[in-house]
Amino acid sequence: MTSREPPPVERFRPADLDRDWHALRAGCPVSRTATPDGGGTWLVTRYDDVRAVLANPAFSVSPLDVERGHGTAEANESIFQDPPEHTRLRGLVAAPFAVSQVGRYAPAIRAKADGLLATMMRATEPVDVMSGFAKPLTMNVIAGIVGIPEPDRPMAQQLSDQLLVPLSEAQGAVARAGWRRFNDYVLALVAARRARPGPEDDLVAHLIRAQAADSSITDVELVTMVLGLPVAGYVSTANAIAVAFRHLLEEGWLARLRAGDTELANRFVEEVLRVQSGDNGESMPRFATCEVRVGGTVIGKGDRVVAPLVAANRDEELFADADTFDPYRTGLGRHLAFGFGIHRCLGANLARMELRCAVAAIVESGLRARMIEDWDDVPWRVNMLGDRFPERLLIAIEGGSG
Repeated sequence: MTSREPPPVERFRPADLDRDWHALRAGCPVSRTATPDGGGTWLVTRYDDVRAVLANPAFSVSPLDVERGHGTAEANESIFQDPPEHTRLRGLVAAPFAVSQVGRYAPAIRAKADGLLATMMRATEPVDVMSGFAKPLTMNVIAGIVGIPEPDRPMAQQLSDQLLVPLSEAQGAVARAGWRRFNDYVLALVAARRARPGPEDDLVAHLIRAQAADSSITDVELVTMVLGLPVAGYVSTANAIAVAFRHLLEEGWLARLRAGDTELANRFVEEVLRVQSGDNGESMPRFATCEVRVGGTVIGKGDRVVAPLVAANRDEELFADADTFDPYRTGLGRHLAFGFGIHRCLGANLARMELRCAVAAIVESGLRARMIEDWDDVPWRVNMLGDRFPERLLIAIEGGSG
C-alpha cells in the first residue's frame, strides 16, 4: 500500500493578503488586485457576496482546466475536489463529525482539559498556553477520533507542526520529511489494524470496513484522509482557544463568565469564532468555471476569486462595531467562521464542542493568571493551509515567578 508525495508547491492563501476590508466594502466591494504569487485575483468583501461565492457551484476549489471545464485536483485530495468526487470522499469521513455524534466526545474533552489546566496551575514559571494546553488538547481529541493510540499522539502533534509550514521557506524540506514520516506511520497503523480487526469505533476502523464493502475506495484515498485530519483538524481549534484565552484574561471576561450563565458562555464562544476568523481558518480561493456575476461585477471564466471569512465576519451591515469583541451583539449566529456551502469545515461541530469544553474548564478551574505579552506582540506564523497561529502565548499563573 502506498500514498502520494506531499504537494510539490503550496497554494495561494487568502492569508497572504493584507487589505483594509472596511475601505474595500465601502468603495469597491468586488475588486481586482495583484497577489504575492505574481498572479491576480478578485477580492470579494461583503458578507452577502462572500456567501454567494462559497455557495455557488460555478466556482471550483481547484484551478480551472479551461479545456475540460473543471478543476485540476488530484483524485485523492478531497479538500480540493468538486462534486461528485468531493461528495463521495467527504461522505466517507463525515459520520464522526455530525452534530448528533460530537456530544459523545464531550466528557473526554473536558477530562483532558481539566488535567492540562491542573498541570498549568501548578507551574511556578511562565506557561505557554499553546504547548501546555491548546495544542495537546485539540490533538488528543482529533487523534482519538481518527484512531491514533494515545502513546503516539505527541508524535502526531510534533509531525503535524513540522509539516505545517510554508513550503517555500527553508523549512520546506523539513516539512516534506515530516509528511513522509507521518505517511509511513499511517501506513503501518492501517496495516496493523487490518491484520487485527477489532471492535473499535474510530475513523480508521470505519474506513477499513468501508473499503472492504466498496473496492472503489483506494488505499491512497484511505491513507490520505487518515493522515490529513490530524494535520488540518487541530491547529485552527488550538488557535481559537488562544484567542479565547486572550479575551478571558485581557478584557475581564473570565470574571464575567464566572458570574454568568451557560447562555453567556455559549455566546462568548460564538464571538471568539467570529473574531478569530481573521487569524486562522480562511476559506480557499475559488476559480470561476464560467462567466459569473458577483455583486454586479462580472468574473471571467478561469479567474481566481478570494472570499475572505475575515471580511464577511467584519461586515458592519451585519455586525455593528464589528472590530469590537462583544458576545452580546445581535446576529452573532450568522458568522462564517467555518465557511459556507459544501466545503464548510467538516469539523465545525467538533471544534465548537472543543472550544465550549475548553472555556468551561478554564472558567470552572479557579485559574488566576495574566498575559505576559501584549496581544499585538505575540509572534505569529502562517502555514501552508492558510492558518495564522501564535508561536506561543505566555501567561503567568498567580503565585508563579512570571
